[in-house]
Amino acid sequence: MRIPSVFQLTLTPFTVLIIAACGANSAEDASRNGSSAASSGSAAGTLPAPRGPTRPLPDGAVMLQRVNIIDPGVIAAGTAMTALVPHGWSTHGGVVPGVGLCSDPYGVDWTATSADGLSSISIFPTEVWQTSSTGLRSDCREASFASAREYLEARVAQAFPDAQVQEYRDRPDFAQSAREMARQTQAMAQQMGLSMSVKAEGGEVLFTYRQGGTAMRGVLGVSAVFYMSSLMNPMGGPPLTSLNASTQGTFAATAPDGQLDIELVEASRRSILPNAEWLAQLFALQNKLGGIAVQGTRERAAIIVAGGAAATKANIESFQIASGANRTGASGELYPGEASSDRMQRASIEAVRGVDTYLDPVNNSPVQLDHSYGNAWRVSNQDAYILTKDPNFNPGQYGIEATRMQVVK
Repeated sequence: MRIPSVFQLTLTPFTVLIIAACGANSAEDASRNGSSAASSGSAAGTLPAPRGPTRPLPDGAVMLQRVNIIDPGVIAAGTAMTALVPHGWSTHGGVVPGVGLCSDPYGVDWTATSADGLSSISIFPTEVWQTSSTGLRSDCREASFASAREYLEARVAQAFPDAQVQEYRDRPDFAQSAREMARQTQAMAQQMGLSMSVKAEGGEVLFTYRQGGTAMRGVLGVSAVFYMSSLMNPMGGPPLTSLNASTQGTFAATAPDGQLDIELVEASRRSILPNAEWLAQLFALQNKLGGIAVQGTRERAAIIVAGGAAATKANIESFQIASGANRTGASGELYPGEASSDRMQRASIEAVRGVDTYLDPVNNSPVQLDHSYGNAWRVSNQDAYILTKDPNFNPGQYGIEATRMQVVK
């Protein structure tokens, strides 16, 4: 017998983490006119094969290239989202169907790997589990993880059997949007007179292991929501309790010991953006599924973008703009006619995701990049960017043609 839960989200959000490990700088001559002096040598209207820096980049600089995370047709065939990964990395996987009656209708099973095969990131499909003292059986996985930490420690043991967990860190930013969903769900339960506690948590563990003869380090992060309820025991004794929980997203990043750069991990993680057209199809599917869970969440998050910003019907246009789907108008404004409320929505997404919005001079469109670097360059003739903490960086010194980007205020 399946235990129904009207509060189980029909479409569970996820977070994404990507590890980054390349970079490039600015040009002294170019810094005077906003473009580097290096020439790409490509014919007009064509893009050459991706080309990286001609020599190693200094600390504090990273070169990231845009890649697509593909849906083969689970929700809607095409690009489900985009990400920025280290230059020269390869990717495989994408959106996959849910498995089992208790799973979400889709998941993301995707990996980016360095050229030497030693560094990688992975996104795991969402998971749902349940435990109960009622004696009723469920289609969900039987497990009793009641916190993000408990889930992560078990997930590390499963994915990396010989790993040693070194540290656990709370990451409330991972669960920021899920926390609002949890609050609203608990309020709805209270209105219905149900004894239910709902919480959203985010966290990550750092761990070590060996891959062949190489000492490795990894980070595993998750955002999860926990639904805990109790009922009076008709036979007397302790109340009957049940726990239903689901991950909103689980990611892993690994690299040889000494090469796991958390700042670069964050920069790539924050670059994830959903495709607005794909999101529209996702909401259309929600409408077809019906039920209390959909009615309670269709105006809220259907997907949590890395960093915690929720994609909703109300802010789908903001994600469309952020992904560059909208171009500037004839007036030359980046957000022509943008109402103050829309501007506030964009600013809110920026704050939650930890990004700044830049004007991409090649596409004449906005792009959101990690705010902690402070300086961004658009690489010419490639869909790639340079992030650096040094405002005097010269990309031409590293054989890269690039144009400095300006933050949109």
